[in-house]
Amino acid sequence: MTQLAHNLTQEPRLEQLKTERRSKKSPGEPELWGAESTDDKANFHRLLGELQSRFSDSVDVAYLIESEVNQRTADLYRKANYDSLTHLPNRGYFHDILDKLVQGATEKDTIFSLLFLDLDGFKQVNDTLGHHIGDELLRYVSGRLVSSVRDGDIVSRLGGDEFVILLSDVSSREDIEVICNRIVTEISRPYWFDGVEVLTSTSIGVSQFPQDSKLSSELIEQADEALYVAKSKGKKTFRFYDDVKFEVPVKSHELQQAFEDAIQASQFQTYVEPQIDLKQSRIVGGYISLEWVKADGSRQPFEDWQVLLKNSGYEETLGLWLLDTACFYLRQWSQCDAELVVTVPVLDALWQKDDFLTLLLQRLVQYGITANQLQLAFAMDKFDQFDGQLVEKLKELSEAGFQMTLTGLGATPLNLPVLSGLNVQEFKFDQAWLKTQMASAAGRKWIQALIQMGQGLDACMIATGLDEESEAVALKQWGCSLGQGPYWTQPIDAQSFEQLLT
Repeated sequence: MTQLAHNLTQEPRLEQLKTERRSKKSPGEPELWGAESTDDKANFHRLLGELQSRFSDSVDVAYLIESEVNQRTADLYRKANYDSLTHLPNRGYFHDILDKLVQGATEKDTIFSLLFLDLDGFKQVNDTLGHHIGDELLRYVSGRLVSSVRDGDIVSRLGGDEFVILLSDVSSREDIEVICNRIVTEISRPYWFDGVEVLTSTSIGVSQFPQDSKLSSELIEQADEALYVAKSKGKKTFRFYDDVKFEVPVKSHELQQAFEDAIQASQFQTYVEPQIDLKQSRIVGGYISLEWVKADGSRQPFEDWQVLLKNSGYEETLGLWLLDTACFYLRQWSQCDAELVVTVPVLDALWQKDDFLTLLLQRLVQYGITANQLQLAFAMDKFDQFDGQLVEKLKELSEAGFQMTLTGLGATPLNLPVLSGLNVQEFKFDQAWLKTQMASAAGRKWIQALIQMGQGLDACMIATGLDEESEAVALKQWGCSLGQGPYWTQPIDAQSFEQLLT
C-alpha cells in the first residue's frame, strides 16, 4: 500500500501535463485541448487511463484488506464461540446465551426448558474403535440433535460427549416429552463408519425455567442431576428434575467423590439371592452381587451406582474382585451340593479384556470348579452398545463351556438376529417390567409368550423380585423354571446362604 502511494506521487499531475503541453505550443496555437494533434490526444488519454487504473487498483487493495480483516475477525469470533469439531456453540457461548435467555424470560414472563444429555457407551466407542471414529460419531450426533429440535432452539456442545439444548417458549410438558422422545429415537439409530456399524444411545435430564430455578447455574446443575438419575434408571430415557429431585441426595460430583472414597475404604460387601426351582421348591443356585454399605448403615444395590463405578476407573478392579468372590464361595458351597450353580454379573470392563477367557480358565483351575457351575450374567441392553463385540465374546465363552444368563428380558427389545446365533442357558426377566405385566391380563399373556419362547430354545426362565405366593404359583403354572425374591428371603450374606444349603 505504501509503495503504491509512493508511485502515485511520482506520476505527472494533470496540471503538470497541461503546463508542459502549453510550453510546447506554437505561437498562435489555440489553448483548446481539442486543437492538439492526434498523437498528443492519444498520449494524454493513455496517461489518463493509467492514472485512473492506478487509483482503481488502490481502491481494490483497500477493499481486499478490509475483506481480509472482516474474515479474520469472523474466524476469531467463530473459534472463540463455536466448537471446532461440531460447529455448535461452545460452553462459553452457551453460558452467554443462557444468561440472556434468563434475563429476557424474566422481563417478559416467559418460560423455557434446558436439556442436559450425554451418550451412553461413548467411552467404549473411543476405546474399541479409536478417537477418530469417536469424533465422527460426535459430528453425526450433533447433526441429529439439530434436526430433532425446532427452529429457534439452541443446541450446544459443552465438551466430550456432553450436550445441552435450550427449548424456548415450550408451554407444556407433553411438548417437551415429544422432543425428548424424538431425540432418544434419532440418536439410537445405527451409525456407519468405514463399513462398521456403531450403536449408541442418549439419556436426558430436563430442568425448567422458572419452575425449577431462575438462576442459570442452578438450571444447568439441576438438569445434570436429572440426567444422572435417568442413566441410573437404565439409560435411553429422560427425567424431569421436578420428578427426581428427591432422588438426588447430594450433588452429583459430591456423590462421585463419596463413591470413590468408599472404594478406598472398602465399603462394599457381596450378597447372595437364593434361586429356587419353582417345581421342586428347593435351592438350586445363588446370584451373587455387590452392595455399597454406607457409613449410616444404609445399603445401595449395584444397579444404583453402576454409573458412578464406570466414572471412577475402578470397574475392572471391582469386577475382578466380584468374580473371585463368586469362585471362592462356589468351591465351598459345591461341597454341600455338587450341582449348585452360582451366577455372577460380568462388568463391562472385565469382559472387554482381551485375555478374559484365559483369566476365567485360570480361575477354574485355581478354585477347583467347573465351567458349567459358573453362570455368567450379561445385560441384554449391552448388545446395543457394543455391537458385535459382545456377541463374539459370548460365543467364545460358550465354546469354552461356560453358562450364559441374559438379564433384562421384557424391558429390552429382543434382538432376534443376535439371539439366534447364541447358546443361552437362562433368561432373567426384568424385575420392574415383570411386576408391571403381572398386574394386567395383557401383560400376563406377554409373560407366558416369552416363557414359551425360552422353552423352545431349551433355556430356563428366571423371575426375580417375587414377593407373593400367587406370583410364584402363576409363573410355575406358565412354565417358568426359577424364581428369586423376598417371597423366599431377602438378599443374605454368604454364611447365611451356606446355612440354607445345609
